[in-house]
Amino acid sequence: MKKIAILLSVLVWLTSCTDDFLDKEPTNYASQEALISTAQGVTSALIGCYNDFQSYTYYGRNFVLIGDVYADNAKLSAQNTGNFASFYNYAVTADDSDLKEFWSTAYRIIGNADNIIAACSDSTRTDLNETIYGEALAVRSLAYFDLVRMFGQKYSYNNEGIPVANDTVPYPARTTVKNVYSMIIKDLLKAKTLLERAEVTPFRFNKYSVEALLVLVYKTNEQYTKAVEQAEELLAEGPYSLLTADNYIDSWKQESSTESIFSIAMSSTDNAGTNSIGHMLSPDGYGGLIPSDDLLKLYSESDIRTQFFNVRSETFFNKYPGRGGMGVDNVPVIRLSEIYFVLAECYILMGKTDKTLEIMETLTKRVDPSATMGSLSSTEELILKIHEEYRKEFAFEGKRFFQIKRWIWDNPKILGYAFKCPIVRTDCNSNICEVENPSYMFAFPIPTAELNANQNLKQNQGY
Repeated sequence: MKKIAILLSVLVWLTSCTDDFLDKEPTNYASQEALISTAQGVTSALIGCYNDFQSYTYYGRNFVLIGDVYADNAKLSAQNTGNFASFYNYAVTADDSDLKEFWSTAYRIIGNADNIIAACSDSTRTDLNETIYGEALAVRSLAYFDLVRMFGQKYSYNNEGIPVANDTVPYPARTTVKNVYSMIIKDLLKAKTLLERAEVTPFRFNKYSVEALLVLVYKTNEQYTKAVEQAEELLAEGPYSLLTADNYIDSWKQESSTESIFSIAMSSTDNAGTNSIGHMLSPDGYGGLIPSDDLLKLYSESDIRTQFFNVRSETFFNKYPGRGGMGVDNVPVIRLSEIYFVLAECYILMGKTDKTLEIMETLTKRVDPSATMGSLSSTEELILKIHEEYRKEFAFEGKRFFQIKRWIWDNPKILGYAFKCPIVRTDCNSNICEVENPSYMFAFPIPTAELNANQNLKQNQGY
């Protein structure tokens, strides 16, 4: 088997779901080789990938909350002790520990997946099945997707993205954003085929969750027609349905719902505890982040999502109530409603306003019976409505920063002029309350430790 070369500082093996094994790291390549040589070892390595998504440095907390606090959905509470302050105040540097840890965790997943893929690609390995291969391609794709959105600029700028690990270059330079997306799409299309017969569960990749990830990737890299085609295929074949007003709020207390396409599983034994999303948002925990008034005022009194509000001396947002304990919340990565939002956005860019209106009526009335689309008199108003409703629906799910980042069209045919969406905070306790779009600040700095370990890496502009 080929030895997979990756950035020196992030090639740390984590290949089992048991606590004892997670505390141990192989000390040499021979042990890694031996581990991946058996079907059980490969399976353990795959489970290790899913476990790393649970880390508080990734979907367990930081990656999710950064998306809201760096934008305009969240602010620091009165009881905040410094958590996420650098992101809220736009004072992030290349030495930021949260960025370094996210980078390391994501590349650890990629390193694990690379070795699984290499093993599955070995024609002499008859002990491995297609499902393992497909899942490894999918988890690697998600990690690369998250990394390139964090450290690269908007897709259409064709700027430098992130390093892609390979077996011939020990210290790879950064690959362009476009090339990273091309690789992700290629891998997901292959994974979709390999996972045709995989069990459908929201906690491991299968055909439908791969299709859903493809929808988001196509939308982000501005392949609107392909995004629509893939979304329509998923809706026609997938076993999912939108939540209704009657079960929407309660669904957040459950392991999964009819909307759950892919989620990060968190049990009482593997959740991050005091480092969890729920603990950071709850006034009974750290309560370090609260929703901004900019976000709160978007919800009407008849909107059932106001039940997430927890009014104390400040208003908290309790979207992660815990299943029998604070922090025991499965973290949604892709929900069915997001696929519908992608369709609505793509349809209007393709001139299909009627279809957009139909989708938006369905999405909004299920959570707010007073919502109406009838008063929208122009395409621009409808676009802005989609933008607002998406923001409300996915608050504190880590999507706001990426939403603003991609909502800039230099030459949108549908409007006839450039449409730009900056970060604007009217409820702001920072010295910086607005960030133009585009700006160097829409790509985070490459961690200093990585620059020191790999002289072929170049820092992002502005840092």
